[in-house]
Amino acid sequence: MIRIGPAGIPLSCKGRTNKDGIIYTHRNLDLNAIEIQFVRGLYVMSDEEAQIIREYSEENDMEVHVHAPYYVNLAGDGEEVEMSFEKILRSARMANNIGAKTVVIHPGFYGENSEKKTLKMIIKNSKKITGTIKKEKLKIKIGIETMGKQKVFGTLDEIIEVCKSVKGVIPAIDLAHIHARGNGCLKERKDFEEIFEKLKPLRLKHYLIHVTGVLYENGNEFYHLPIKKGDMPIAPLIEIILDNNYNVTLISESPLLEHDAVYIRLQVEKAIMKRTGKEEAYYKDLSEVI
Repeated sequence: MIRIGPAGIPLSCKGRTNKDGIIYTHRNLDLNAIEIQFVRGLYVMSDEEAQIIREYSEENDMEVHVHAPYYVNLAGDGEEVEMSFEKILRSARMANNIGAKTVVIHPGFYGENSEKKTLKMIIKNSKKITGTIKKEKLKIKIGIETMGKQKVFGTLDEIIEVCKSVKGVIPAIDLAHIHARGNGCLKERKDFEEIFEKLKPLRLKHYLIHVTGVLYENGNEFYHLPIKKGDMPIAPLIEIILDNNYNVTLISESPLLEHDAVYIRLQVEKAIMKRTGKEEAYYKDLSEVI
């Protein structure tokens, strides 16, 4: 199955609450996923709004994910780590209330530590978080995102090591960050195939993938671009997904947000039409290509 949606409330949605966003994404855009953003500080969501989102997503087959506040550091110490725990766990509790599958987090910084020590600290603190999640019986996974700057923990290999070591943690595969950190490494089909090959030991049944264009230099991400303005193609990615019948959720993090989410959908449908020889296709129906 291929699910597609925006990272946040669509820009063209007049209502600016998360319940408005999920309804608009389903009704107006005919997309079937959304990543709700709790990225600026400690977001507060009423029980009423949470219930509406949960019920609407269940009734309309909308897959929901959540992104925790950007600034957390599981490789820090003292007050910094405690604040990171608070942000992540608060996000996880809200995510559980709305029926989300994943809470996406940024893992942390190397700082003065070595890569090896940073990895150990993040594994240790991730286990503490998942332990609390299990204790509170929250039905949510932690998605650790691949990161796009050299000073930040989060190469694909590092994220995979954390996922191998901590039950309840999965990779949030930000392709633009991988592309930027590799100084433009995702250009051909084989480059995307290498990502899925590396992920095989995790035996994932579902892939959460962020997609956007990105401006970068010397292995460092500067900022996101519309997909067409970036130099990372998405056609090879789509071909691999269809060839392997991967269960994926493609989240647009483009500045154009829902415009590029719909663009991803159109590219998927174009690839289906190419395979079937038909003049129409629907991204939710892969029966003729798998």
